[in-house]
Amino acid sequence: MASGTTNDKLSACCLMEYRPLPGSPRGQIIKIAGIDTYHSVGKDETLKAKAIVILTDIFGLTKNPRITADELSEKSGFDVYVPDLFDGDAVATSLLKDMPEVPGEKQSIGTKLSVAGKLLTSLGPWLFRHRQAITLPIIEKFFKTLRLEKGITRIQAVGYCFGGLYTLLAGSGQLHLVDAIVGCHVSLTTKSHFEQLQVPSAFACAQEDERFSDALREEAERILARKTDIPSKFLVTEGTVHGFAARPNPDNPIIMKAYHQANDLIVEWAKTHL
Repeated sequence: MASGTTNDKLSACCLMEYRPLPGSPRGQIIKIAGIDTYHSVGKDETLKAKAIVILTDIFGLTKNPRITADELSEKSGFDVYVPDLFDGDAVATSLLKDMPEVPGEKQSIGTKLSVAGKLLTSLGPWLFRHRQAITLPIIEKFFKTLRLEKGITRIQAVGYCFGGLYTLLAGSGQLHLVDAIVGCHVSLTTKSHFEQLQVPSAFACAQEDERFSDALREEAERILARKTDIPSKFLVTEGTVHGFAARPNPDNPIIMKAYHQANDLIVEWAKTHL
């Protein structure tokens, strides 16, 4: 059952975003598998059996993923869905306040200690509450219900950071919940996740990313290059760090260029492989 996104909800999601992207979300909140889901309707009526699904980072269904969903649906013509995988229990985007924004950015000892304290007290317990044994069944149910209730036959999953892991799992030979994937500055992954991929896979990567190191990216590229029957692509964006495709600084033109490059990759991949 669908319910339109109210002004109050839009205001709330804007307030929750540390660096909100410009504009106002134009989609609506619907229920899929009992999950609040942002739905941005694509304009191409011939594409209604195909969809893009965004799996968010730890900051959840705030303003930015809604704005991103709107841009993706506008550019691609596909419907875009963003489930609230955390049932409102997302990490506050204020955690980004002291995080590096550009490659090579130096932090004082005090800032590093402050960030470490916040990660220890908030992120650790959160990751336990949303561990794989809890989150993966929610994602499986969502994708299966989306196909059943909406008549979707082809899905591209797009995962950011935390959601990147589940995007890879959704595209694995074991689960095969989706038909193509795009991972944006993925985290929590190992080379085995790339070895298990069985669908066309693209990745938008930061120039500097402790959570997806150059070494792991290069290993992933080699693994997927050996899978000659599965298309793959890696885009490394200049002047970026982890998070650029999900929570960019709208006042930084270099980061915003990379943000739009990631969106263009997502659209290109969906048009090619859905």
